[in-house]
Amino acid sequence: MAAQKITKEEEIKLPVFNSHLDAVKHFKNKYGDDFVLKSQGEKNGEKIYIYVLLLDKEAFKEGQEKLARFEMVPPEFTNSFQSIEIMENGDLRIAY
Repeated sequence: MAAQKITKEEEIKLPVFNSHLDAVKHFKNKYGDDFVLKSQGEKNGEKIYIYVLLLDKEAFKEGQEKLARFEMVPPEFTNSFQSIEIMENGDLRIAY
């Protein structure tokens, strides 16, 4: 069964994470292979990790392939994932 988008109400109920690794363990346990590291970098001197929660794997894969070829992506691509930023200290930012 495909993962469902995390709602604001669900985010409020999430535990407080003390680190990036704590948050990743939680999401990996809940979503398994549907929770994927997309990129990482720094923001204001703090490490930040960008994950995607895959909601529609096929649409996501097709969209990624089209992006790599600099082609237009179908509208389904935008709805195929949810972005989740996790800071080194465990703070989250979930895109709705």
